[in-house]
Amino acid sequence: MENIIYYAPAKINFSLRIGRKEPAGLHKIHSLMRRIGITDKISFRITEYGYKIQVFPGHVLKNGGMEADLQSISNENNIAVRAAKSFFNKLNIKNKGIDLSIEKNIPFNAGLGGGSSDGAGLLLKLNEAYNNVLNKTELRKLALETGSDVPFFLSESDALVSGFGENIEEIENGALPKYYIVLILPDFGISTKDAYAGYDDFLLTNNINYYNIQYLGFKDLEFKNDFESVIFKEYPVLEEIKKSLISNGAELSLLSGSGSAVFGAFKTLNGAKSYIGNLKSFNFYRRVRLSYLAETL
Repeated sequence: MENIIYYAPAKINFSLRIGRKEPAGLHKIHSLMRRIGITDKISFRITEYGYKIQVFPGHVLKNGGMEADLQSISNENNIAVRAAKSFFNKLNIKNKGIDLSIEKNIPFNAGLGGGSSDGAGLLLKLNEAYNNVLNKTELRKLALETGSDVPFFLSESDALVSGFGENIEEIENGALPKYYIVLILPDFGISTKDAYAGYDDFLLTNNINYYNIQYLGFKDLEFKNDFESVIFKEYPVLEEIKKSLISNGAELSLLSGSGSAVFGAFKTLNGAKSYIGNLKSFNFYRRVRLSYLAETL
């Protein structure tokens, strides 16, 4: 079988509100997610001899000197591999696997959804290869079993995401303004699991109530990331980056997901380029591992 190739985009969160921890140990969320033009390139073919994965750095990770970090996702715990296994199990297909190659550009442990996007793309392409045997509802359920951000990436639009990630309200293309996104990645990553644990501890210690999840339309959202109240205390440099983006022309700046990436949304390309051009002048620059300019899709 010939190789199947697809490109998986990153996401940023223009809003992320976190509800209380449910008995199953998960949190309900309400988030506005937007896709941006930084992508992983995935190539795979269906085989009869199990699962083989190779991950190598694309130009973005090379520029950030992140090649060594790839070892942690070059195994069968990779979300894309888990997605393929779930697909074959769902269809009760035996003696099939994939030979998978990922050219990685989306930084990981950064809150940009790279692994989830890779997994969603693989589910879509496998479903196409098997004549779209799963309908949209079945595919979304399978995606959710793979990871909470995976269902979002099944669509090709921005969306309001709620519940545990299963509720996707797609937003019509053109309804949201276009932005030029400056991504700033520090010299450390943040585990999503650790971020949620820290958030729970922070609220418990300070006797603060969880956000009461409200299902608002995107026009009524508050552009806020609840993780910032905790993450910025542990990593003050991230708040420095956010403040610098706002004070230098970004219309909006937030931690993306649980971090560690911080983004600034600029209305003009010149404004975004100007900020990156002056990056070395900021005191936090020595902690910056990677900066990247992308557009909302």
